[in-house]
Amino acid sequence: MATGRVLMLIAETLAVISVAVQFLLPTETAIAVTIGHRSLGLPIRCVVPLLLIAVAGALSLVALVTIYRRLAQVAISAGQ
Repeated sequence: MATGRVLMLIAETLAVISVAVQFLLPTETAIAVTIGHRSLGLPIRCVVPLLLIAVAGALSLVALVTIYRRLAQVAISAGQ
């Protein structure tokens, strides 16, 4: 269960960092995405936190699957 706990701790840390990064990044910097002949400017202040939250969500799902798989292998006695 240590692996699941560590992954969950990393996921929570990434979620907290994403909130802090949103307030620290400049508002006027953007990432240009070109689709076909059109160009779209996405503010870096919104893109980076969303990326960090997506990674944190994926890590937490992996942690939950790891924890549940380990718990499914634990034998439960009838007397307890």
